[in-house]
Amino acid sequence: MDEEIVAYFEGKPDTYELFKVVFARLHDLGSFEVSVASQVSLGIDRKFAWFWLYNVTKKNPSGVLHMMLRIDQRHDDPHVRNIEQVSRNRWNHQIVVRTPDDAKSRWLGDLLEAAYGFGGRDTRTT
Repeated sequence: MDEEIVAYFEGKPDTYELFKVVFARLHDLGSFEVSVASQVSLGIDRKFAWFWLYNVTKKNPSGVLHMMLRIDQRHDDPHVRNIEQVSRNRWNHQIVVRTPDDAKSRWLGDLLEAAYGFGGRDTRTT
């Protein structure tokens, strides 16, 4: 795992474990570039996924893993916290990953595949 990603999640082992599961699932789809600043973003020809920590407090020092996936169509799912259309063929899907079951779920896998395809390489057609 990239040193910058490890540093981003320093002191937040529970959230980092969830991130690693999701990151591995995306890595199984193919390659992508990683950028780390105030959040971790992933892209191929264009960015398709962003991860950040939310509610990092004494009550929850590890924070909650939030993820935003950009997809070329709206994917209504009860697990998606918020969907926003940002242009004609771009929808941002905000997801909260709270548990290992969320990180490993089929519903999340479907959304990850759609976002990865939007990013530039659709593995379902190669």
